[in-house]
Amino acid sequence: MRSFQFYYLILFLIVYLAISFSTYKGIKSVFFHARYKSLLLRFVIVETIAFLIAFFIFYIWPFNVRNISDYTYHLIFNVLFSIDFVFKLPFTIASLIALLVKRQRRVPYLMAFILSVSFSISMIYGSIIGKRLIHVNSVTVSSSRIPTAFDGYKLVQLSDVHLGSFNHSKNLLVKSKQIIQKEKPDLILFTGDLVNNFSYETKGWSSYFKDLTAQIPAYSILGNHDYGNYTTWTNEAEKQINFNKIVNAHSDFGFRILNNRNSKIKKENDSIFVAGVENWGLPPFPQYADLDSAMQNIPKSAFVILLSHDPAHWDSVVKYRDDIDLTLAGHTHGFQWGITKAGIKFSFAWLARRNWGGLYEYGDSKLYVNTGFGAVAIPWRINMSPELTVITLKRVEID
Repeated sequence: MRSFQFYYLILFLIVYLAISFSTYKGIKSVFFHARYKSLLLRFVIVETIAFLIAFFIFYIWPFNVRNISDYTYHLIFNVLFSIDFVFKLPFTIASLIALLVKRQRRVPYLMAFILSVSFSISMIYGSIIGKRLIHVNSVTVSSSRIPTAFDGYKLVQLSDVHLGSFNHSKNLLVKSKQIIQKEKPDLILFTGDLVNNFSYETKGWSSYFKDLTAQIPAYSILGNHDYGNYTTWTNEAEKQINFNKIVNAHSDFGFRILNNRNSKIKKENDSIFVAGVENWGLPPFPQYADLDSAMQNIPKSAFVILLSHDPAHWDSVVKYRDDIDLTLAGHTHGFQWGITKAGIKFSFAWLARRNWGGLYEYGDSKLYVNTGFGAVAIPWRINMSPELTVITLKRVEID
């Protein structure tokens, strides 16, 4: 183990023990009679040690996360450990406040308990129910460059499915298929991250996607998870075989994959273009995109939709061009946890991506970021439901 990893491990151990002790101290001061103190102490000690042992086993030895091919138990542990950690954190803050308050020290701990229970309930809800509630977001994109025949043209964007996160349960995706078919789109666009890491995740899903793409033209691109970069491979050939199978799955599902290519979409006497690039992200995410190749032979006057998985590509490069009208991206998942009620739109994803969800504009260039359908790392969605985006193109006349 490299030294910096060891230091991080020690720091994590100190922090976790500190918040566990703060939780014991806080709950004891709020609720427990003196004779229950020893029982509470034993419970906190056993629970804390159990989580630390599980963390060590799942992430250090023997099951280093980069050396496994099935994330099922890791995902379950991630949920439980996250709930435990977030439940305890308010008590740590309350302990610091209590040091400054001479009187009514019980009040900060009582407030911490209320927050802890509220956070825990929301996380449990997001793990069981929230990740199963599909949100259909309808958006209108207006431009004078949209050809007359494409006025009212309807697109459905799907992104970040992460098939491995469904553990072979097809209920949610079957429901999404019914919603998409009801919308009767003219085009389906998938903006990357078909899998978590492995090609085996695509097995058993062919009929679901073919039911959609048999009657509706569909295009797709790759996301950062589709390259198999988040595991340790025996050799490069094994990684390449996995990658090739994922690419082939796109075709098997009925998608035309646009790896730095474009396609002309015709309707009556008019046409638009759909271009797609391989993943382009800020470090440490890979940059495989070749935008010039993707835009090759597209007329300057054409209305162009670009599929690019990471919205950082638009923010850093695309929005400064004058030949791409609409970029569709995903990647952020909206952090799978946010606030989208009562006119408030916030997610901690903003710390990593300024453009994390919804419609953005820069001059005549537009970006829509879909917050994803599946889940990664932690299998929940807290007020950040699986998203289907319905985009309607609207032609506007120049005065």
